[in-house]
Amino acid sequence: MSRWRIRRRYALTAASGLTAVVAVVALTRPAATTTATAADPVSVRPVAAAAAMPAFRLPFPCGQTWRGNSSASSAHTGYEIDFNRGGTPEADNGDTVVAAAAGKVIRSTRHVNESGFGNHVVIQHSGGYTTWYAHLKYRSVGVGQQVAAGQKIGAVGRTTRPSNSGMSSHLHYEVRLNGAYPPVAAYFGGRRFGYPQQTLTACAAPAAPSKVAEICGSGYKKIDEATLKKNGVTYGKVYLGYKDGTNCVIAVKPKGARTAMAATLQVQGGTTRSDRGDFTYYTGPVKAAAPGKCVKWGGTIGPASYTSPFEHCG
Repeated sequence: MSRWRIRRRYALTAASGLTAVVAVVALTRPAATTTATAADPVSVRPVAAAAAMPAFRLPFPCGQTWRGNSSASSAHTGYEIDFNRGGTPEADNGDTVVAAAAGKVIRSTRHVNESGFGNHVVIQHSGGYTTWYAHLKYRSVGVGQQVAAGQKIGAVGRTTRPSNSGMSSHLHYEVRLNGAYPPVAAYFGGRRFGYPQQTLTACAAPAAPSKVAEICGSGYKKIDEATLKKNGVTYGKVYLGYKDGTNCVIAVKPKGARTAMAATLQVQGGTTRSDRGDFTYYTGPVKAAAPGKCVKWGGTIGPASYTSPFEHCG
């Protein structure tokens, strides 16, 4: 549930339905069903095998930035996500919720005592996947309706069972496969949600690979950089990257005319390695493993240069 308040937990028993148990949690959830019951009039019918996961998007209008958290509630099994974006408990109340992918609405109802989901919508997608949107202030779609990705299906709210009325507004979101509970990991824009928490912007283009990953190789992370500047003119930058014990140095400038460039790397106690020449974009990568040792790194573009002291030891 929301990060704001902690309420009660409920358990589902085979004999008597929902029964309160002594435990403090943030929200509750209805169990997945494969047959209809009086309390659960719409079944989620499993399929034999899963196909590729649909291209799910963040369930909010494009351009909005939301904080997702999977660990604020002890009722979560690991992959449920509660979304907020405001600075106060009720700042998100009434904000638009949209379908994460195209599909068919198979549930649009309000649970009062059957579960803690209150107003909630379930959408069936291709490949046996369903998305669940709970605690809505209101629902904008009905059972059997076909919806497009990004179509409004309701609004953020705080509807739940009466005993959990102190809960703050948020969207509880799940992805289930073949009608089964617990949920599976959520993906947005083709990227796995950064459990246990991540801030995301709806419809944002995937981040371009960093210069270090682009040139040094996949998995390299930038750990330092220096701007190559002289007499008020910036010529480019030199970067120090790192991956699994190996350092990587590159010097990069805007693409264009050939310019004298160099990238240098020295492991303490060893000789200097370099890549020099006239290049239109970058020089390097210069790589060296330095377990337990310091490195000196630097670069040159035209008249501007930089050389570090021995640093980034270990």
